[in-house]
Amino acid sequence: AGGFLALLVGALAIRRTGIYFVMLTLAFSQMAYFVAYTLSDWTGGDNGLLSVPRPEIRIGDTVLLSLADARVFYGFVAVLFLLIFIGARRVIASPFGSTLMAIRENETRMVAIGFPVQRYKLVAFTIAGAMAGLSGVLLVNLNSFASPSMLQWHQSGVLMMMVILGGVGHLYGALIGATAFLLLEEILAGYTIHWQFGLGALLLLVVLVAPNGLMSLANRKRAGEGKK
Repeated sequence: AGGFLALLVGALAIRRTGIYFVMLTLAFSQMAYFVAYTLSDWTGGDNGLLSVPRPEIRIGDTVLLSLADARVFYGFVAVLFLLIFIGARRVIASPFGSTLMAIRENETRMVAIGFPVQRYKLVAFTIAGAMAGLSGVLLVNLNSFASPSMLQWHQSGVLMMMVILGGVGHLYGALIGATAFLLLEEILAGYTIHWQFGLGALLLLVVLVAPNGLMSLANRKRAGEGKK
């Protein structure tokens, strides 16, 4: 479902680039929020959907796996993460991934030599939407709660901050950025209720010191060791 919605949104959003692309995707996100909020009979409105049960994986009447147990759910999510991460690495190493990187570096040249750039971007956008949809399902199962507020634009803003913190354009950057962001949030929240201020200051420091994210610090260190 996430991939299908991304296909519809992407067909319009990828026609723009830069800040216009960002604003379009955030606008669609906010529209989805208002639609979900309006359909309160299905979504619960402000209260959301409470006590969402974790599903069971079945074949017929046989239960193969019950995700009700927290440890089983953790293992299930860990396996899914590894499979998706390995799949993402394979995509990046494929001709499709190389084409996407070339489009990122110089889209005009790729258009000039005859690549269907819009088609490649739409496929990448759809894949990202499917992965985001799966993540949303797992988040609902983790918290046993779903709310229209999860569709608001600030949710996308948090994810963007994670990617920027780790490093845009790096596969490991998103992983490192998400880990660092959540750890900082937990640590700072233990000291003050105004943890957002401290988190914002640290994010600003990272952007100033490492404009390309934490991954750029690691790359810079490896480059320095290589020169030695």
